[in-house]
Amino acid sequence: MAVSDVKNAFRIAAQDRRIDAKEVDTILSSAGSISVEEEKALKAEADKYAGQLAPDAASKLREKLGEISQVRSYAANVNRRVQIDEVKLSAEVKALHTPGAATSTYGGSAIPEAVKQVMTKALEGGAVAYDVRELKPDPVYDTEHGEGHITAEGKYNPYSQSQKAVDTMAFSYTELTPAKVAEDMNTPQTFNVLKGYRTEGTNRVAEFEKKTMTGNGRITELYDEASWPDTRARAAGGQKYASNFAILSDGSVHAVPASRRTSAEPWRILTTASLGRDKQMMFNGHLHMEKGVVTYVGMSGRLCKLQEKGTKFVDPVELLKAWGFEVKPGLKVTNEG
Repeated sequence: MAVSDVKNAFRIAAQDRRIDAKEVDTILSSAGSISVEEEKALKAEADKYAGQLAPDAASKLREKLGEISQVRSYAANVNRRVQIDEVKLSAEVKALHTPGAATSTYGGSAIPEAVKQVMTKALEGGAVAYDVRELKPDPVYDTEHGEGHITAEGKYNPYSQSQKAVDTMAFSYTELTPAKVAEDMNTPQTFNVLKGYRTEGTNRVAEFEKKTMTGNGRITELYDEASWPDTRARAAGGQKYASNFAILSDGSVHAVPASRRTSAEPWRILTTASLGRDKQMMFNGHLHMEKGVVTYVGMSGRLCKLQEKGTKFVDPVELLKAWGFEVKPGLKVTNEG
């Protein structure tokens, strides 16, 4: 947005000569990412219209304006950490892609030479290896999650986070390879499968039934706000993963577990950002699979917007083929932006 949008938002709100607390939300949202210039404009216009601000609106605006510089400083500190880690991570990935060397993914799988070639070609061609912890330098006013608040937004994913690589988030558990998918589909196993839900107070809790069966090689969208006591439990039919997936900079492919939970943070609903685990990504979005065949690959909306501005990403379909996955004929990446 621009300074003019900020001024216009104040002008419209003050047409009835009184600005209430709800209109403060509109004013703060008008800036989009709040640049230093827009921050100054917000403060100047707040002084200009001070006489028309309702007491609770004035208090709310003063509180939120006071948080902007703090959040901007927090984002700068996080990004400095990301820049420091980038040196180590880039060197690590370069070594993993050494032609002819026996190297393994973060999940412990041998990296095929074809995968190394795709990754090296992508990186040398300008594809970005990004860290989902990286934040946009300017804060935003977020009203999508309850009471509006000043926050730092992720550059590559809205849910910037640092997830521990344990339990269902262990690299070996989330990693997809043709061999792992085939083994899961061909090996009888005993695990819990989602059966239904029970209510405990105001909370919904998932209930399971123990089954001995094989995995079904299926990956589709799964989302559940109920708590899952067994984080490794599977969805209907033995589905092990949800469709949220990412390609890490070692060339490995990962998907979040069907439960979308991990014992490290059982309250958090896992997203593609969770798959970062302090490693760099090359792509993230959604992946569908039927009986082990990849039928859909979607690029996240955030990446789509960056791609429109010139950012390059690895071709996920080419990489999946390099791993040896069977993909639906003519499969192309779907723009989810």
